[in-house]
Amino acid sequence: MLEARGIAYELRYYDEVEKTAEEVVQKLALAPEVVFKTLLVQSGREFALAVVPSTRELSLRRLARAWGRPSAEMADPKDIQRITGYVRGSVSPVGPRRQLAVFIDESARSLPQMAVSAGARGAELVCAPGAILAGCGGTFADICREA
Repeated sequence: MLEARGIAYELRYYDEVEKTAEEVVQKLALAPEVVFKTLLVQSGREFALAVVPSTRELSLRRLARAWGRPSAEMADPKDIQRITGYVRGSVSPVGPRRQLAVFIDESARSLPQMAVSAGARGAELVCAPGAILAGCGGTFADICREA
């Protein structure tokens, strides 16, 4: 999808055992603020993706405000593969099964690059935040609080 749009990116691979953002930081020698996790959230029967840095926590209240919903909650883990097409721990904001609203924490704007799951365990997509935004049709929003 990124190649079709002419978006530059890099794929990095690592041996994945128990995928956590901290593990990705260590195995790929990336700065913690560059590694982002993609979370499936829902409001009623609608789903969205929240892309947040490993150093911060998602604020469901801020996400709901950015999404224009009265409230939001974490989706049930059993819904992850059905909704996104990805297994838990490999959800990418680029190319999910369904078209979903994607909210990327605004802290990404100031970074030269960010890393998100590439859609498979042990694979990370590294590129400019604007490229990720273009690849997923997302929105930068203030959706986090400090971890």
